[in-house]
Amino acid sequence: MGRSFALLSAMLALAALPANASTCRLQPKQVVTRFVTALYVDKKVREAFETWADPGYIQHNPLAQSGRDAAIGLLEPFFAQHPDISYSIKRIIADGNLVAVHSHARFAPDDRGIAVVDILRVEGCKVVEHWDVVQPVPDKSANPNGMF
Repeated sequence: MGRSFALLSAMLALAALPANASTCRLQPKQVVTRFVTALYVDKKVREAFETWADPGYIQHNPLAQSGRDAAIGLLEPFFAQHPDISYSIKRIIADGNLVAVHSHARFAPDDRGIAVVDILRVEGCKVVEHWDVVQPVPDKSANPNGMF
């Protein structure tokens, strides 16, 4: 019995391997959900990138450099300068190793904010590539549907 319990415990531990483990048992959507939650919701920039992003992280936003360290260097001061910023993740959609995150960011509680779509490519439990598009939330809309 003790041997079986030890084997079961080891198997359960392997099923929950962290992102730096050699064998990934998470789906890309699970990786991205953990990454964006740590980054946007918890505002733990360094922890999010060091845990879930590859050092060679490829950035497609023309205002940011590629590389995990470059992202940390850009986003840590950004969040420090905007302590009231909040993100609300509205949906996460996966297609293979590509995952899209649709979120609402506000710089202040009374700010209408911006709609953000991040597209992330995942390989082996690591975010390896990022694209994004941003759109301001307008005061008035031509339709009653809302952006979220």
